[in-house]
Amino acid sequence: MMEDLYFRLYEIEMISGEVKRGIHFLEKASKGNGFYSKISSILLDSIKNHRPPELAEDEIMKVEGDEGEKRAIYFRYLYSYNRYDIDFPKYDAKRCDDS
Repeated sequence: MMEDLYFRLYEIEMISGEVKRGIHFLEKASKGNGFYSKISSILLDSIKNHRPPELAEDEIMKVEGDEGEKRAIYFRYLYSYNRYDIDFPKYDAKRCDDS
């Protein structure tokens, strides 16, 4: 039940550029057993192991659930990944090329 709340908080933090807080909520969301927990585990693994977002997309699409929701989750993740040069545990909180 709480995993969906933590997942929503993760998305809010990531879109606003608070990557460290977003990852904190993603870790909390990954501890459940439901849909968002599985997605959270995939995204967390992708971020921490420096895997390209395209590999995460394939894994997300394999999770049982609504196709539209999974695609939206992936696009929000891709947006944050590309906007904020995410290279966990280091990242640039500024927009790309905003030196």
